[in-house]
Amino acid sequence: MAAIQVKLVSGLAGVPANHRAVVTGLGLKKHDSTKILPDTPQTMGMIAKVSHLVEWKRVDAPPPVGRKARKKAKAGAGQA
Repeated sequence: MAAIQVKLVSGLAGVPANHRAVVTGLGLKKHDSTKILPDTPQTMGMIAKVSHLVEWKRVDAPPPVGRKARKKAKAGAGQA
């Protein structure tokens, strides 16, 4: 599975609250901040909603590990 690099290219001043929530959900905080996200339909839907605020491209980096997977790996390492 590929990953997507998302970059916030426009500020959030004057942007509707629901669009701000989507940008926050993508993990972007400030102008020019970037984030690598998994290539899923949910991520692409969020990007489509705020496409006028962000730029994105597919990258060959491995997708980030989710919170549940990190928690499971940490619990498994503690039992060894």
